[in-house]
Amino acid sequence: MKKILLIGLALMLLGSGLFADDAKVMPGRVGRFYLAPSFVFQNKSFEDDGSREDAAAPVKAFNIGAAIEFGIISWITAAIQWAPGINVWSDVDIGPGVTANAFGVGDIFVGAKMQILGTDAPVKTDNFRLAFAPGAKIPLPGPDYEKQLTNMMSGDAFTLANIDHHVFGFGLRSYFDFIVNKNFFINLYNEFIYYPVKMDIKNAGFVEYMLSLDLDATNAMLPDGDDMVVEADYGYDLTFELEPVFSYDIAKGVTFSAGLPINYKTTPGVKPVFTATGPYAEALIPTFEAGAASMGLEAAQTHLLTVRPNVSMFFMGWALPMEFKLAYFAPIWGQNSSASHTFNFQIRAYFKI
Repeated sequence: MKKILLIGLALMLLGSGLFADDAKVMPGRVGRFYLAPSFVFQNKSFEDDGSREDAAAPVKAFNIGAAIEFGIISWITAAIQWAPGINVWSDVDIGPGVTANAFGVGDIFVGAKMQILGTDAPVKTDNFRLAFAPGAKIPLPGPDYEKQLTNMMSGDAFTLANIDHHVFGFGLRSYFDFIVNKNFFINLYNEFIYYPVKMDIKNAGFVEYMLSLDLDATNAMLPDGDDMVVEADYGYDLTFELEPVFSYDIAKGVTFSAGLPINYKTTPGVKPVFTATGPYAEALIPTFEAGAASMGLEAAQTHLLTVRPNVSMFFMGWALPMEFKLAYFAPIWGQNSSASHTFNFQIRAYFKI
């Protein structure tokens, strides 16, 4: 069961660094729209000791994300980002005769990127760029697991896991560029998202929903006044990235760019939190905690290191300036994480109001 729970993580990795970019901001009254289709496949997973093993449930998915950014003034950009976006196709191989998928939508990040150091920033310099982007994760609904259980029992396709947390979160993204020359800079990126809200365990995933059914049955047999509740605590997401970026004007109005980001992400792992009212319910908590651990729901710190090479072409001379970016995310090392591979293609359209 523990490996099956990595299905959601395979898709959530799209949200970490997909639109990480650099410390640049949009010029005032200039906007940029992203469309970001991605193909994700996971045949391996990283174990507790860092070894790479066959995934219990190999995953393939096609996801489409999107974002829009707009320059409020020369050093402040507002942004709405949806990554992972929506899974338009997916397949989870959990055995013959069973049709499972990873359908669902990601949550939305809303924030503002403020450049503190830069050519047009409050602190002017041509050697560095520094920007901060406070923001919030706005949760969207996840799958209805009661319906998914009905689908499974009837032999229909059913969804196994959330592809995002679907709880409110807030945090900060930080960007620092060291500009070597006009064609080369090094970007340092950090993201910290904290989730103060816990989720009802029945909405956290298919395996978690099955645990909630046991809990409901137990609560029904307890005396009046005794009750037990279990919630999923996601804690935080912490990401660091280092990316050298090279760009070159290959023709008038045409710029080629290439980057090699090294991305590290860690989380404290999903922790089931049990709360009881009454002595009988309190006495049952150790039993349920042991059951959650046996199902693979125990809190386990996750680590994942990936390399994400990318190339892009920016056609600034077009009537509608367009940029096309191709990236590949490859897992290097991890613990309690999905070893998924991702091919991502971004289409960026620029406009001015």
